[in-house]
Amino acid sequence: MTSRATQAELLEQRIAENRASQEVDLVRWIFDRIPIRESDQVLELCCGTGGQTLQMLGALGEQGILYALDISHDALARLAERATGKSKLVPIHASLDDLPAALQNSGLQPPAFDLIFCAYGLYYSNDATRTLDAAFSWLKKGGRIVIVGPFGPNNGQLFELIRASGAIIPDPVISSSERFMNEVVVGWAAVHFKSTRISTMVNPVRWSTPERVLNYWQNTTFYSVDHRQEFEKRLAHHFAEHGELVNEKWVMMVEMNDARS
Repeated sequence: MTSRATQAELLEQRIAENRASQEVDLVRWIFDRIPIRESDQVLELCCGTGGQTLQMLGALGEQGILYALDISHDALARLAERATGKSKLVPIHASLDDLPAALQNSGLQPPAFDLIFCAYGLYYSNDATRTLDAAFSWLKKGGRIVIVGPFGPNNGQLFELIRASGAIIPDPVISSSERFMNEVVVGWAAVHFKSTRISTMVNPVRWSTPERVLNYWQNTTFYSVDHRQEFEKRLAHHFAEHGELVNEKWVMMVEMNDARS
C-alpha cells in the first residue's frame, strides 16, 4: 500500500479524478476554515505534489516560510516545478518516522512552527501517535496543528462495487479510510490541546463515465488487477442503470489550538 501511495504519478491521477468531478472544492473548503497568516512558519507533512502546499505558499508574505516534507523525491520535484514564490518553500525529503532528525538536518531547532499541517497522509506513519508527539514538540507557543483525512463511510459506493467484484480491500486501507481520524487523531488532540475544532463534510464525486472510475481505481493503493474484468462488468451494469457513479468522500478536519502545558 505504502509503495503505491508514494508514487507521484499515481497520486496526481487520483487527485485529478477527484478534483475534476468533486462537488465541493476540497482545498477551498480547508482554507476557508484555517486562514494562513502572512508571517506563518509552516510545516506540511506528506505534502505530495502540492495540492494544499500551493495554496499556503500563495497566502504567505515575505516573512513566511513553508517546510514541505514528503518521502517521495518525484513528488517534491513536481512540487518545486509548480511552485511560485520558491524562496518561501523548503522541500524536505524524509519519512514521517524520521521527522525530528529531518528537521534538525534542515538547520531547525524547536520550537519552530506556527502551523503544522497534514492532509491525507498521516496514516502512512508506522506510528502516527509518535509522529504527532514529535510534531507537537516543534510547535511554537500559540501554534496550531491541523490534520485532514477521511472518516466513516468514505468511498462507500466504490468499495461496495469493488467488493462485489470479489476483491478484498486490505484492512490498512479500511482503517485509514474509515477509522483513523476518530481513533487516533481526535483522541490525541483532546489530550494535548485545550481547544479542538472538528469540521466535517460529505463531498460527492460524480464520475460520468466508467473510464474515469477505472482510471481512479487503477491508481489507488487498493487496485486489484486480478478482479478488473469482473469490476468492469459490474461497472458497465451500474452505468447502464444509473448513468453515473456517485462516490461520497467523507472528510474530517481537526484543528487544534491552545496547547496544554
